[in-house]
Amino acid sequence: MKSLYVKFASMLSVACAASLMSPLVLAESLTFDVSGQWALRYENITNPLFPTTDDRFNQHNQRLSSKLQVKTVMTWSQFELLGELADSRVYLDNDDPTLGRSQVNTLEPVQFNFSWLGNSQNNGGLNMQKLSVGRFILDFGSRRVISSGYFRNAMNTFDGVVSEWQWNDWNVNAVYLLPVTRLPGDAASIDANERGFDKSYSERAMYGVYASSADKTWQLQTYWFDEEDGPDLNTANREFLTVSAHYTLPKDTKWRADAEVIVQSGTRHQSTSPSDVTEIDHQAWLFHGAFGQMVTDTTSLQAIVDLISGDNDSSDGKNTNFDALYGVRRFDFGPTEVYRTMPRRNLVSLGLKMVSKFTKKDNLLIRYLNLSYQKTPVGGESDIGNQIEFRWRHQLLPKFRLEFGGAYMAKGDAFAQGDYPDDTVYGYTAFLLKF
Repeated sequence: MKSLYVKFASMLSVACAASLMSPLVLAESLTFDVSGQWALRYENITNPLFPTTDDRFNQHNQRLSSKLQVKTVMTWSQFELLGELADSRVYLDNDDPTLGRSQVNTLEPVQFNFSWLGNSQNNGGLNMQKLSVGRFILDFGSRRVISSGYFRNAMNTFDGVVSEWQWNDWNVNAVYLLPVTRLPGDAASIDANERGFDKSYSERAMYGVYASSADKTWQLQTYWFDEEDGPDLNTANREFLTVSAHYTLPKDTKWRADAEVIVQSGTRHQSTSPSDVTEIDHQAWLFHGAFGQMVTDTTSLQAIVDLISGDNDSSDGKNTNFDALYGVRRFDFGPTEVYRTMPRRNLVSLGLKMVSKFTKKDNLLIRYLNLSYQKTPVGGESDIGNQIEFRWRHQLLPKFRLEFGGAYMAKGDAFAQGDYPDDTVYGYTAFLLKF
């Protein structure tokens, strides 16, 4: 199936050519901006987090990850053309089988879209602010459903149409998206940092609405996700609706709190195998809550809870594992990448989080989590373990930030098994340079 991205690229070329026919308009209003950033991170882990008897895993692993992004924005009159290249590579990895498309995506146009800039005035009622077509990086709401991914080395991208509206005091995004598959997908090519043009498939689509109140206290999302097998695509034939409501307490008091509820309903197949043609019900949910206060002028302390539905019976004709779609989990459960952290499904997480901006240049996060299964695997144990994590960011220069972090998992009975039952120790150091 031909990627929709190719079709969009053709449309953008026509639009750009047409714009060149009006040199007077361009000369009067053309603006041109180039920006970018480079992130480099070294990670090291002892004892894999998840139980394994697979001899492809090593007791110790390391990884050097590099991510370079360069973005160009051209605007003239009521039109905007945006392009962004990203180059995500990995070195020093000890043949870790967890290395995949989430870490490596070499020299890829992660954004390339053309926009019409509508009415920027809020006159009440419904006003279109912007209409864009092409390829996008998107971060909506809490980022538990749609996110580009910051800590992860490779980013989520989408082909499609994004419209931005103003409705009274609400900002509304209506989207039709084809999630982009990062290529190549074979282990040897990924390990060698080889490149291939990413592509989307018309058989996999996601469309819906994201809305936020003017003060960002309320954020609402609803998406229909629809996929089916294609000539080059094997899927679980997921068809379900995801609805999210997220409330954040205003920050004009010393109290800090937020809560999000997400529910999913629809159908899917148990696996992506072409021979799996049995449709089963999909019913899943997620609850996140945090409550605390500013204990000093620069430090907050919160109690946090995440309850996420799970499934421990694949023979009952239904699936209750929460599907994270294109959300990320680093900000809830700890580092991803080499550490991998817990997936956002079948989980009960209780803990405490402290964030301190103890100087204008320093930001410290310390988080403790007790983790267990929401539904215990048949014949297994429920206690995953106790995790403590820290992250320290230091703004050395206005555009140069250092970061140090790590995590320690005291494994519970559910994870203290396999070839490496001992506790997991992980650390990383990184920098971010903006230009």
